[in-house]
Amino acid sequence: MENNKKEQVKKVDKPTKEEEVILVSTTYYYWRNWVKSILLEGKIKARFIKDDVGWSGKISVPKSQMDLAKKVLADYKTKNLDGVDMW
Repeated sequence: MENNKKEQVKKVDKPTKEEEVILVSTTYYYWRNWVKSILLEGKIKARFIKDDVGWSGKISVPKSQMDLAKKVLADYKTKNLDGVDMW
């Protein structure tokens, strides 16, 4: 009876991680969360990668979402003309 239960369990493969690419460089504190929140509004999963030294780093996105991420940042820049050119 136990062997039947073991045979019925299906093996589920783990999803493969998609390659990530660097989108922008930013500082560790406020700016990383601000840029990530802009990308999150566009339904883009972003991740901050801290540099080895200091408080700066880079924001990475999945390779398949790179063009969409650039579009989201460009749209933000277009809607906020009074801001400083950040990217």
